[in-house]
Amino acid sequence: MDKIKDLLGGSGRRGEKERAAGGGVIKEPPMEIDGRVMTVEEFAAYVEGLDFPPPLPNRIFLHHTWKPTVESWRGRSTILAMKAYYEKQLWYDNQGNLHEGWTAGPHIFVAPDGIWLFSDLRYDGVGVYGNNYRSRHVEMVGNYDQVLPSGAVLENTIAVLGILHDRLGLDPKKLAFHRDFSTKSCPGWAVKKEWIIPQVEAWMEAYRRAKEAEESTLRRALKRLLKDWLKSPNGQAALAQEAARRGFLGPMTDEIPMEIDDKGYIVQVFAEALIVPANEWERVQSLKEYEEAQKAEKEAPPAVSGSSAPSVVAPPTDPYDFTGEIR
Repeated sequence: MDKIKDLLGGSGRRGEKERAAGGGVIKEPPMEIDGRVMTVEEFAAYVEGLDFPPPLPNRIFLHHTWKPTVESWRGRSTILAMKAYYEKQLWYDNQGNLHEGWTAGPHIFVAPDGIWLFSDLRYDGVGVYGNNYRSRHVEMVGNYDQVLPSGAVLENTIAVLGILHDRLGLDPKKLAFHRDFSTKSCPGWAVKKEWIIPQVEAWMEAYRRAKEAEESTLRRALKRLLKDWLKSPNGQAALAQEAARRGFLGPMTDEIPMEIDDKGYIVQVFAEALIVPANEWERVQSLKEYEEAQKAEKEAPPAVSGSSAPSVVAPPTDPYDFTGEIR
């Protein structure tokens, strides 16, 4: 947690004296955190579904916690302890007013037991003094001044960095370290960019291949057919994100600034596809509707053959274990 003092610019002790003297400290409300822990698959699905408001993030920072270490990590109790710690920190605003309690912190803590969500990924947090605007902060649990991260912490960190860079359309070669803007060692002297960035790039390539493999045969065939017409989408652009949500094939033009009735707009032309079974002309579907119908059909429970009885579906698993006694 030495980074806390660095983020405060050395004002911590001075602030304590002023608070003791009744110097008019502005107490911030309790910090709001997410507090969920996720697997890589859950985190990827979560980030893919996030709606990032403008201005979009343009930089990812990597950190290490130093303390807590992997050995002292206690999951949710540690997360709550860190929240309480941040809520006691002192800082000065641009007008010189003294505040107690951070309003945000790092976004992600990558721990041995999973990926912990802390501050809201959609908005700026706090991680590097003077460099938090349009930045997202990923903390590796542990001290990596002498040893490299390994095991679940390393694997999950690579995945977190990969999905964030992919979703936001950022170049992993521009991954930032806390020490780039500080005298601290964070994310640990042992961690070098030439060591971790190639691992992130390899993960992103495999992730994109896997996503492409999940596409329907029809979509892949259409993309190959239109490959000379389609352009690479800008993952950070609002139009590209909305087109992906609607299931469009891809952009056919770059973004085009236009002025209509004295109001500025950005226009982009996307390829869409409609499909209809031959001789069943009333069953026109969009490509996305077709894919969703195919998926639903595959996931439907099998019908019971030779019986008119309705299909039996298992009830949902009871989240509460039975602790009573059957008499």
